[in-house]
Amino acid sequence: MVIAGNLSGCDGKGIGTVGKGGPMTERSIDEVLKDKTNEWMSIPGVEGVAIGLYKGKPCIRIFTSARPQQLRAKIPPTIEGYPVIVEQTGPIRALEQKD
Repeated sequence: MVIAGNLSGCDGKGIGTVGKGGPMTERSIDEVLKDKTNEWMSIPGVEGVAIGLYKGKPCIRIFTSARPQQLRAKIPPTIEGYPVIVEQTGPIRALEQKD
């Protein structure tokens, strides 16, 4: 499941970790997320990705059923200057629609 365009709070108080931001690039966070989504979604344990806010600035959130520490070797703490928050949510499934 990909959750994009959704400004979820990235308060850093969850299970994830936050890296120190570097200079922002010329690419928007939407472009960075679009470029990396397939790669991150192919990592076992990654359940979804989204755009959120961290300290009032854009961040990328990675939702996982695995422990965040297990994914840090594959997911950087920042990408192109945007913080990346890894949050353990458990499995994410679509709800059944009732007619």
